[in-house]
Amino acid sequence: MKRKGLGKVWISFCLSIVFSVMGCAQSGGSGFIKEEFLKYENIAILPFEGDDTGQVAKAFARNFNEKFPQISILGGRQFLDNPPEEKLNLNQLDDATRLKIGRRVGAQALITGMIYSPSLLSWYLQVKIIDTETGQVLGRSMVQVDSLFATDIEKAARLAVEKLSSW
Repeated sequence: MKRKGLGKVWISFCLSIVFSVMGCAQSGGSGFIKEEFLKYENIAILPFEGDDTGQVAKAFARNFNEKFPQISILGGRQFLDNPPEEKLNLNQLDDATRLKIGRRVGAQALITGMIYSPSLLSWYLQVKIIDTETGQVLGRSMVQVDSLFATDIEKAARLAVEKLSSW
């Protein structure tokens, strides 16, 4: 009899450990930012692909503004709150589209992003900083978030900004 009770306790203990480990968000990532980008004054953050609610792009904008307060986010609210009516492939900007968006909002660089989930337990956030005139990639960040519910948006955005470091 005592053995049955002990078995239930053991199973409960093991399950609580498994669920607590699975529920904890873990993350990793990499990135870079070119030194010349730090001299820019104006950027625009475009809607992130796969971010249907816009929550991740907005969280990234908040965290970017905290780390780089000297760089103004122009037109960010315009694009994040009211995306352009014309459909743009924001992750493969051709020269004409990039220049058009940059001139529309007065930005020297555009920040694009993409979210994708290769499994139920993890998701990735990839961010690129692109010069509007030349198309040169000035920075890139890739963050992996391992979370059972994949809801750790603020943490992922903060880590993506932190990974933008000089090289």
